[in-house]
Amino acid sequence: MKNKIKKHFQKYKKSFNLLITWRLLAESIDKYKKVFKDNNINYKILTTSQYLIEKDLLKIIDKFDGIICGDDEITDKVIDNAINLKIISKWGTGIDSINKNYAKEKGITVLNSPGAFTKSVAQHGIALMFALTRNIIFNHKDMMEGKWTKRICTNLENKTIGIVGYGKIGKEIFKHLKSFGSNFLFNDVKKNNNYSNLRYLLKKSDIVFIACDLNPTSRNLIKYKDLLLMKKNSLLINISRGAIVNNKDLIKALKKRIIFGAGLDVFDIEPLDPKSEFFNCGNCILTSHNAFNSEKSINSINDRCVDNVIRFFRSKW
Repeated sequence: MKNKIKKHFQKYKKSFNLLITWRLLAESIDKYKKVFKDNNINYKILTTSQYLIEKDLLKIIDKFDGIICGDDEITDKVIDNAINLKIISKWGTGIDSINKNYAKEKGITVLNSPGAFTKSVAQHGIALMFALTRNIIFNHKDMMEGKWTKRICTNLENKTIGIVGYGKIGKEIFKHLKSFGSNFLFNDVKKNNNYSNLRYLLKKSDIVFIACDLNPTSRNLIKYKDLLLMKKNSLLINISRGAIVNNKDLIKALKKRIIFGAGLDVFDIEPLDPKSEFFNCGNCILTSHNAFNSEKSINSINDRCVDNVIRFFRSKW
């Protein structure tokens, strides 16, 4: 990547100021120092353990031509103050933290990495499912407490698996699970003859995967009344965005055993509050928005984010 970019960019003399706020790119910055230098890109790193909030960005955003960010609060107010900003290179796929249309109005290009973590996220969702259907986590806890229990487990044969959001991740989940003898239902905004409406999918499925994007239509898509439609022995797996499922309603449904259990990698507010009632639900498995986290995926997306920025500046100057 370095040699290729250097070859195309060495003739450009204009310098650019780049803000890097995503910690996983910052941790690998040594890999990109030379390519930034060769292409007259001055960079500043400003990271937190999660994401930058609006007030932090407002203090500095006017100084930069580009930003490589995570889920930072790039609000309309931040965009208004970004008087020199020309490109936002989003690390990963989801851009729900950015008003893309407003950025476009202001002459700012927003680029992401489509399909960035398809395999990692799909495999994590499947792992959560098996941890629940095979009672792995709970059986492990029994063993650690010196209990030789025989917890009842569930096989996938003849079970109905519902996938909400049949994009890249939804298709990857189906690809891996279709050999287990399960039946499948699909729900997606791009309707066709093979898709079910959401109500029917929730009523008929034994396992429901949430794999759709977060947008105004999908926000709060699954509420208490929807959870009431599900089977008593059903499972909900969310590896998409926390705000797609009403978290308070899900906690209520888990505590009342409206559904059998849930596997969650995402939450409406992150990091998850240590006092969250999810920790008092004995029928869910929680992971820390970590489904994307494989070394291969991280290296690939770091390269793509840097490439997005350099190619953009090349096309303009």
